[in-house]
Amino acid sequence: MFAYRRPRRAAVRRLLRLAARSGNDAVRVLLSVDFEDWHQLVRRRVGAAGWSRPGPALERQTAALLALLDELGARATFFVLGMAARSHPALVEAIAARGHEIACHGDQHLPVHSQTPGQFAEDLRAARATIERLTGSRPLGYRAPAFSIGEASRWAHDVLAAEGFAYDASMHDSPRIRGRIPATGARPHALQLERGGSLWELPVAVWRVGSARIPVGGASYWSVLPTALVLRGLASAGPMAGLYLHPHELDPLPLNASVGSDAAVATRVHARLRALQRNAARRRAPSVLRAIAGRYRTITYGEAYAQLSAGGDTRS
Repeated sequence: MFAYRRPRRAAVRRLLRLAARSGNDAVRVLLSVDFEDWHQLVRRRVGAAGWSRPGPALERQTAALLALLDELGARATFFVLGMAARSHPALVEAIAARGHEIACHGDQHLPVHSQTPGQFAEDLRAARATIERLTGSRPLGYRAPAFSIGEASRWAHDVLAAEGFAYDASMHDSPRIRGRIPATGARPHALQLERGGSLWELPVAVWRVGSARIPVGGASYWSVLPTALVLRGLASAGPMAGLYLHPHELDPLPLNASVGSDAAVATRVHARLRALQRNAARRRAPSVLRAIAGRYRTITYGEAYAQLSAGGDTRS
């Protein structure tokens, strides 16, 4: 999601030495996919005409992703975007049929902080209705687009609870996310809500070294971090550290926004730059995920929530 500078070699060696002295508390990691149609979103972002048409690559990307998860014997939580599900209903049905958890990523991929509480609730309801129609199940979990529940939108947690969600996976203590809620710790924790009740928060993995914050949970960051550094960072990120990736990061073919030759030059240039940025992550994501699965046991967010809400140990 965000550009990230490659650490200098000396800094990488220093961080590896620090992590080597840390205990491995994260026996399990939480595996998730933000299920969205990259072509739809990038075309909307660059202002291309007809952006809402289903993209040409999501079926191919999803097939590659599901094949890799089968290879690893892993189940993941798919945070499904409502508009992507309506454009590709058979893919959502296939994901659910494979035994993966289906959770909610909202409907229109709008930042939470750009909405009113009422608009946010409507967005949740639209996505949830689509998910329930396609899978027959009501999603328990939610992740905000671009991790956009921040200091100015803490009210979103109350809306989520009021709409029947049991857990949120939007906390990401990355220095690249502006206005983020300061992390109270790396562990999953129950948020005590202003209107009463609680909501479980399952944060994305961030390696804390002194005052530094190194995001190690997302495939966009794996593109610039050595695999050994990602593995060491996860060892120090805390129990039940969260991972996330996107279908386009598993695409076996180079990404192309396909905005059309009739698009304005600025639109085509912008789309090309977005594709170049995402192709870096695409080349690295499969090998890094294989390495993670070889070191840690991956579980779904729903499995983690079930154990946490029952008072289970985060380490076992």
